[in-house]
Amino acid sequence: MRVGRSIRLASAFALIGLCGPAPAQSPGPPAPQVEKTYPGESSYVMKPFGKVAVYRPQGNPVGVALFLSGDGGWQPDVTGMSRALADHGILVAGVSTPALLRTMEAAKGKCINANYPLVDLARDIQHRMGVKSYMKPIIFGYSEGATLAYGSLAQWPNGGYRGVVSMGFSADIPGAKPYCAAPGFAAKRIAKPEKGWLFAPSSKVKVPWIVLQGQDDTVVNPAEARAFANKVPSTTFVALPRVGHGYQVQANWVPQLMTAIAPMLQPTYALPSGPRPPVALPPDLPLTIVQPKGGKPSDTMAVIYSGDGGWVGIDRDVAGEIARAGIPVVGMDSLSYFWSARTPRGAGADLGKIVNAFSQRWHRPKVVLIGYSFGADVMPYMVANMDPAARAKVAAVNLLGLSPSADFQFRLGSWLDIPSAQAMPTIPAVTRLRGLPIRCVRGMDEDDSACPAIPRGIASIFTVPGGHHFNRNAPLLARIILSGRTTA
Repeated sequence: MRVGRSIRLASAFALIGLCGPAPAQSPGPPAPQVEKTYPGESSYVMKPFGKVAVYRPQGNPVGVALFLSGDGGWQPDVTGMSRALADHGILVAGVSTPALLRTMEAAKGKCINANYPLVDLARDIQHRMGVKSYMKPIIFGYSEGATLAYGSLAQWPNGGYRGVVSMGFSADIPGAKPYCAAPGFAAKRIAKPEKGWLFAPSSKVKVPWIVLQGQDDTVVNPAEARAFANKVPSTTFVALPRVGHGYQVQANWVPQLMTAIAPMLQPTYALPSGPRPPVALPPDLPLTIVQPKGGKPSDTMAVIYSGDGGWVGIDRDVAGEIARAGIPVVGMDSLSYFWSARTPRGAGADLGKIVNAFSQRWHRPKVVLIGYSFGADVMPYMVANMDPAARAKVAAVNLLGLSPSADFQFRLGSWLDIPSAQAMPTIPAVTRLRGLPIRCVRGMDEDDSACPAIPRGIASIFTVPGGHHFNRNAPLLARIILSGRTTA
């Protein structure tokens, strides 16, 4: 626990628990309201954070950091830390943890989950700064922010972050409002050192968590921090000699930090080792390869385009289920791929190259195409624009959570259900695929599914329990996809 310091009594935003991609909050103003200090530094205001401090590196960023301050708010200590990250090519959005906690404490909801605003901030800052391809952020937290960073990770243990870094970590955080339930997450009320919550180590964490701990820290106990970290999977504990709670001498900790986070700054998506595909692929495609993990020998592979949350939710889980059936999967992170504008022709050409490259590499002549949500909406247009050789390999098209319209670029309004002037209707595109086996899967509780509008005889319609996320029942979805049936 923290000792010898004043802890501000604030707690977090009342939001429902997070198990998948977070829905959007209101984005910030259309253009940053800058308060320039140093070159590359500015600020703007965004709910629920208040002021967002921006530290922009020279050139294209190699990563994106969301920095949560200590209990003193956005002070010179975290300013220096953020500048150090920017000096190493990282785009930083810094916020005051106490301000965020106060705002979230005052909200109407019954529980706290900071992942919602954090995901919104990651999208907003990259949109504002013109980042060409969306990058999963690294969450940095100092002192009180270190605790909130871990709590957010424990609530979303396999979520949309490259990693989480806690500097000066303690498991206790002040506040009155409870934290939202999530698998493996636990927090209990405490009265000392002040009223608040004590987080427990989570065994569910899969995202890398780095604990940077000064060995001369007199505010938090280094031994307690190490003991806690040792109980959390995917954790790297970095002990820092000659470093106290203030991290004042950067030479004593910045090199160790950059070494620890170096893997997070490498390209997130890469082809597996071995011979390159015989068909050239466009550079920097945000692909994830899921190799088969069992099942019977097959002549089939799958390509999955994710929803607007990126490669983090039900789409990723479906890929795992298909791989367990002996079928390798190429996963496309739609959030990253469509972050910049695409066209149906260009996206279709890329899909064709993916199909040709991996079907040849894996000797799998049959290809099952799957799109979820955003990925389902664009899939019919892409299939129509594939080259003939690639399209001939398509054994089935599966549309999970199809909506009435498709857009070939993500916009902040996409998460607010604001119609885009560039949106195109999906049903005509589906109809033009007549002759291909098509399955359209809708949730029983979905009220805007486009599946019922598909003309009879074009597609098989499957209705499953749940809403747009299908109760996260990936095994059921995989069975439908692999059933081979062409009638519901």
